[in-house]
Amino acid sequence: MANASHAYQEFQATEQEAAEGPADAANAGVGAFDMMCDDPELFFENHLHLANPASVQRKRQMQGRLAFVQDLWNDAERFDAIVASGRYLKLCNLTEWVSDYDERAWMRIRNEILASQRRTPVQSE
Repeated sequence: MANASHAYQEFQATEQEAAEGPADAANAGVGAFDMMCDDPELFFENHLHLANPASVQRKRQMQGRLAFVQDLWNDAERFDAIVASGRYLKLCNLTEWVSDYDERAWMRIRNEILASQRRTPVQSE
């Protein structure tokens, strides 16, 4: 997976050079989690303190990467430039890699929160 990370960094660097603004502008709005959960009762923002801070940071990092890749797909000019340069399959692989790691980061946080809640004794009235 180190090769995939290196490929992402290389791809991001070339896209940043071609972009009008830095990629950090796209990631600036990625402060709060955009979590999807089947059961809304299961997860709230205030439960993040139950997860390992490194896991939370990893999720934020993956959300930033995912936002960057999604911007590449959404920007018609940049997408056309990628296709014209023959890097379409590389973008597809990168998208799959980032999406998989984002999902893994979310699952790690979810599992840590659930495990922490199981260890916490239930308060009875």
